[in-house]
Order: sequence, then structure tokens, then C-alpha cells
Amino acid sequence: MHNEPVADSRPGSGRLSVVLFSGGRGSGALAAQLAANPKIELKIAINGYDDGASTGEVRRFLGDSLGPSDFRKNASRLARLLATVPTSLIELLDVRLPDRPAGEPVASELIEAVTGSTGGALVFPEVASLASQLPDGARAAVAARLQRFAAELSRTGRSFQFNDCSLGNLVFAGAFLLSDRRFNAAVDDYCALLGIPIGLIENVTDGSDAYLVALDSAGQLLESEEDIVDAKRKNRIHEIFLLASRPTPSDVAHFAEVDRETLRQLLNARAPRLPINRRLADAVRAADLIIYAPGTQHSSLFPSYLTSGLSQVIAANLTAIKLLVTNLQTDAEITGSSAVDIIERAVHYLEEKGRLTIPAPCLITHYLLNDPKHTDTEAPYIPLGRLESLEDPRLVRVGNYEEGMTGRHDAAKVLGPFVEGLIRRGEASQRVAVLLHDSDSATKTVQSMLEMIRGGIRDLPVTISIFHDAPESLEPAFVATAGFPVTRLEGTPAERDRQFRQSLAADAHDYVVLFESSGMYNGEDIAHLASHLTMGKLDAVWGSRRLSVNDIEASYRLKYRHRAVLGGISYVGSHVLSLTYLALYGRYISDTLSGARVVRGADVLRVPGLLTDKEANQHLLSVLLRRRAEMFEVPVQFYPLSPAQVKRTSPLDGARALATVLAGRIRRFNGMVTARPPAVDVPTPPSRQAQVR
Repeated sequence: MHNEPVADSRPGSGRLSVVLFSGGRGSGALAAQLAANPKIELKIAINGYDDGASTGEVRRFLGDSLGPSDFRKNASRLARLLATVPTSLIELLDVRLPDRPAGEPVASELIEAVTGSTGGALVFPEVASLASQLPDGARAAVAARLQRFAAELSRTGRSFQFNDCSLGNLVFAGAFLLSDRRFNAAVDDYCALLGIPIGLIENVTDGSDAYLVALDSAGQLLESEEDIVDAKRKNRIHEIFLLASRPTPSDVAHFAEVDRETLRQLLNARAPRLPINRRLADAVRAADLIIYAPGTQHSSLFPSYLTSGLSQVIAANLTAIKLLVTNLQTDAEITGSSAVDIIERAVHYLEEKGRLTIPAPCLITHYLLNDPKHTDTEAPYIPLGRLESLEDPRLVRVGNYEEGMTGRHDAAKVLGPFVEGLIRRGEASQRVAVLLHDSDSATKTVQSMLEMIRGGIRDLPVTISIFHDAPESLEPAFVATAGFPVTRLEGTPAERDRQFRQSLAADAHDYVVLFESSGMYNGEDIAHLASHLTMGKLDAVWGSRRLSVNDIEASYRLKYRHRAVLGGISYVGSHVLSLTYLALYGRYISDTLSGARVVRGADVLRVPGLLTDKEANQHLLSVLLRRRAEMFEVPVQFYPLSPAQVKRTSPLDGARALATVLAGRIRRFNGMVTARPPAVDVPTPPSRQAQVR
């Protein structure tokens, strides 16, 4: 046995790519579960339309910035979860400033507190204490952003209300100014300050400024995001709108004078175009799992769905699971709504309020609705609603997704079935040994390998090892570019068979491709056969020439063009073999003499005799059908060659094959064959034990 040199270029399986559409706090449990998993590459997509409290003050002061609040909250949570920076830095940025009289030099005193000056420490002792625990670099970075904010405050002469302002919002404002007023760059800067990888938190848009308003069920205007989420109002939201500028008092007065439909038209006319963040678009295109999280739907989630181009990118990803998780309990801005109402509104906004005609399953593939099966009057749960109104019941999952009675989602219940299944699918790299046999030249072996590569074998989640019996070694330069190990089997047929079996047992190959490389079969079918193995559910994939009617008829014409009687005997004999299997095992195999087949490695090792003998197929089929193996027949291409070029199956070979089939069944009746073996019948090498666990 000769191992030929190879440079294995097959890439390792990548991490699971997940995009989570989130707000500030509502999806905290889901984000934590995803971010902590090293097998997941997470992107959290957030909008910046928040304009309440200190976030609204920052937006008013800067004039052209989105709100930093939800980005700051997510960054703090992730930094604490991933331990990317000292806890004191996170706590410092989350400090809320005490009330101070207007006009006092708050900004300069904050800088002094951060840098360690005595005066600032007296005014803001908590800030000074936390800052003193920071490394010099982190303290300087925070101070630099506060200094840029203070400089803007001095330059413009504008007022700023510091009462209950988050220090992180001021730092973010400084990052925005240092980033030449580019909001998305400021998000990256703030994340970097907290040691969070760039791109883990993304703004949904290109950073363009916009303001969120809504109409309630009575047609009244809710003129800010703060009004929408106001718990005192118990709003019933009819529709949300994004505006290019904040409504002025005169706008609000005018809006109050018109009817609801006219007001809708006026608001829609003021909608800006908010292009999708290009990095987020790339992430959505590559995503394995897209999650629409629970939260404040009308302020945090639905506005994100109105981003220009977002829905088209989501719909174009046909392979991703797209999961919408409805809220557990009601809150101010979904008063009176059911889970089905949330679903319908989400689809409405993903379709850009009906402007797009995208099939709903292209946008959302699964709905998760909570059914707590208990009543809590203090924290009322959202009712399921009219489940029968959902067109496709295959999309709906109803269950208790709450963590105890906490009012929070149990992330493992919500995500577990989807994430674990996708990770298993991504890691499902079957180890496949390909035996290219009956090749009388290295050229034919190379041709089979080239066809296999062109057929896409490198794109499948399989790990390939090539074995061949060509009379000479393959060209080293070719082998080095193949991308998988290539081994030449040497010696007599029995010695080659023993070498191959030893390799199968030692390397614990999951499957074996037995492929006749004489020139009559197309190597592209190796990739076609292997493509059915990705989930490991099948025991064998059997190539059938008879399913390619034209090929098999051409073969008979070429082989028996001057011997019609022998041709007739061969034709009838092949069907006799198939009918024999039907009679003995209850399974019809259309092409029992195929030279292209994939079989589970454990079954191959049970086959008596040489794997390249003409009777090997009958031994294989007897082993498989005795234990009721899962088999699948697929058509394969076949090139009829003259009997002068290759050794073809004769009527005598067919008679021997029939005898082998009968003998195999007799052994079964005599109790010489055990029951179906376990699915994993070969030792697992150390390199794979961790995955099996």
C-alpha cells in the first residue's frame, strides 16, 4: 500500500451563523444563550429610533444621530457575559448621573472624575471610584470621548440636561463626534471600547437618522417612540411610521386637524429611505438561523423590518430557518394583542406594509407561541389568538417557552431544537472511503477523480479518502492539488483487498464508495451518490443503470449486436436476479450488478471474499437486505464499452451471482446471520470521540 503525497485543502466546518433582530432588553436570554456558544457566530441587529429619557436628550443635542440606548444596553450585557473588559468599566458606563442644576460645568467635572482629578471626584464619587479601578488605557479612552462631547457642548453653546443621564450615552455621543458623525462607526467604536468584536452588534440601517411615530386605534398621533412605550397610556397601536425629521409643534397641530386616512398619507409621504447596513445584509445572506426576538414590538422590532432592502435579502436566503418568537406577557404597546396579532403585524411590516409581494414562508419559517397553561392575573399572558387564521400549520410551534414563572423566555427551550439541529447538520461530515477499482491505467483513475471533483464532492460535508488499484502511482503534482488523501493499493488482488479493509477498520470510515473505474461509469456520480449521505440515515445508496434506460439499452446493443440469443439470456437473467431479491427479501433491486454504489463501512467489512469480485454485489445486498437496511436507488450514467476493451459480465457470471444470492438466504435460515447491528459498529478514533459525545 502506497500513500501518495497530498495537501489536504478541505476547509473545516464553519460556525453556525445566526442573526438576531433585537431590542434593548427583551431578548436578553436569547442573546446570552447564543453569544456564549463558541459554535455560533452571532449578529445582533438593532435599530436606533429610541428617543426617551437621556437617549432623547442626546439625539436632541446632536441633531442628526440615532439613539444609542439599545446599543449601549446590549454592549454592556455582552461585555459582562463574555468578560471582555473589567466589570468596573461596564459599571462606569452604566452609571446614571444624579440631578444637577442647569448651567453647572457637569461635562468638565465628569472628565475630572474619570481622569482622577480631586474636584471631579468630589462631585461624582461613584464615577471617580469606578474609573480608578480601570487600566490607564481604558480610562484614557473614556476620557477622550467625554472630552469630545464637552468640546461640542462648548462650541455650540447648546444646553444639555444631565439629570439621570447614562454616562455611556455621553461616551457614545463623543464616539459619534470622533467618527465624523457616522452612527454605525460610532457603534463599532463603542463596542471596541468594551472589547466586543466588531460586527457582533449591528445597526439595521446605514446609519441615516429617522424618527418613529405611530397612530393608535383611535387615530391619534403618538409623536415619539417614548410615547409609544409609555406604560401609563396602555396604547393600542394601529400603525407605525418612520419620519425623516422629528414632528414640530406646528406639524402636530396640523396632524390633529385631519382624518386618519389623510394623516396616514401625510406620514407615509414623509418617510425617508433607510438602506440596509451592508454588513448586516451580508450576514443575513449567509445566515443559517434568523431570529425575530420578543420585546417591545412596535418600538424595537417592527421598525427594524421597515428597513429598505431587508425583506428582500431575508427572502433570498432560502436555506435559513427564520424564527419569530412572540412575547410571553403583555406590555404597554401591545395592549389587547394576541400572539397571532403579533405574527400578522410582523409579516405586515416585513412586507413593507403590503408594498412587497413576498410569500410569508420566505420571511418566517417558524412561529413560536407561548401557551403557559396557567393564569397569573398580576402578569397577564398574551393569549394565543386565532390559530386557525394562520394559513400553514406547519409553521406554528405552540408550547410553554417560559423559564419557570419568571416572565422570561427559557432560551434552551426556544433555541435548543433549532440550534442543536443546525449544528449537527453543519458538523455532519461523514468519513467516506472511495475505492476506484478495475482500472487498467492511471489515466482512467485520474479521469474518475477529476469527474468526481467536477461533480462537487468538495462542496459536500464529507471527508474523502481515495484508494485505487491502478498499475502505477498517480502524478504527485496532481495528487497534491486533489485536496484529499490518495492511496495506491499494491500486490495481488487478495493483498489489495486486505490493505483496504485494514484502512477501513483503522480509520473508521462511515461509508465506502465502490466504484468501477474502467471507463464505463462517470465519476460525477460519486458526488451524486455521496450527496445522499449527509445526515447519515441511509445504509446504502445504490447506483442503477436500469434507471437510465437509454444507457442500458445502448450497452446491450453494443455487447450483443452479433449474439442476439446471448443478449436475450443476459437481459432476462438480470431481471431474474432482481426478482429473486424480491421473492427472498421483499425488496426489488433494479440493477444488482451495478459498479457504482455506496455502502455503510460496517456492512462492507462483513462481506466475504474480495470486494472487487463480480459476486461482491450479491454478498453486499445479502448483508444489507437481511437486516432490512435503508437503501436508496439512484440512476447513474453508463458508457457501454466494447467487450474487447473491458471484461463484461457473462451469463455464467450471472448464474454464479444467482447461486450466491440463494446461498446467502440459506445462511440466514440456518441462523448464521445475526440481527441488524448497531448504527455505529466500528471503533471511533480519538479525533472523533469529542464529536460523538
